[in-house]
Amino acid sequence: MINFIVLEDNPHHRKKAKDIIFNYMMKNKYEFDILFFERETDTFIELVENHDSNYIYILDFELPNTTAIEVARRIRKKDWISPIIIFTVNGGMAYDTFKQRLQILDFVNKQFEAEKNLHELFDICLKQLNVRENFKYKIGKVDYSIDFDKILYIYKDTVERKSVIVTDKNEYKVSLNLIKVKEMLNDDFVFTHKACIVNTKRVDAYVWSEGKIIFDNGKEAHFLSKTHKKELSESGVI
Repeated sequence: MINFIVLEDNPHHRKKAKDIIFNYMMKNKYEFDILFFERETDTFIELVENHDSNYIYILDFELPNTTAIEVARRIRKKDWISPIIIFTVNGGMAYDTFKQRLQILDFVNKQFEAEKNLHELFDICLKQLNVRENFKYKIGKVDYSIDFDKILYIYKDTVERKSVIVTDKNEYKVSLNLIKVKEMLNDDFVFTHKACIVNTKRVDAYVWSEGKIIFDNGKEAHFLSKTHKKELSESGVI
């Protein structure tokens, strides 16, 4: 779970931050929540004091009775892990000393390419927090979660009429068709065959003459159809 903690007293800019976060997170497969604060309330202080999750702070530079720099100082007394981004109406402010001392990720101008700049910073935040996307499914009353990065490919088992998720060490069968499975994955996963979805991040080579895919761990899968070559090329996979 990723928690965006937005401290912003202007309702217009709160909405702007919300829209930017939603636009970014809807393209990913992470669970997330957004908590908004107009000022440093007791609840906000409690969150800072009892940090126990993946937080990304977005702080308005000028706040009632304080500044984002002072808030960042208080956060860093308890938490040196969570990324801090400061939202400001002034671009290009030279606060290098504060950035280094308080490990502030960056200052973002609210009025100039805010969405583009925040999305780029969110990419950095997720890497910094080492947050991983997972494929989640349920069998009976048991919830399962598979790290996307560990998935090599998913193929259709025509006998049992299930989708089989192949990882480095295991195989998992789920009662979902490949179309539904594809909707639960990110853009790194593409169809290379009508009966197979491949994690392109794990592919070392596409051997078209043999209709096979070689993965970075040496495993192979014979699910490469030339009918998908144009599609893979146009999407930048090959």
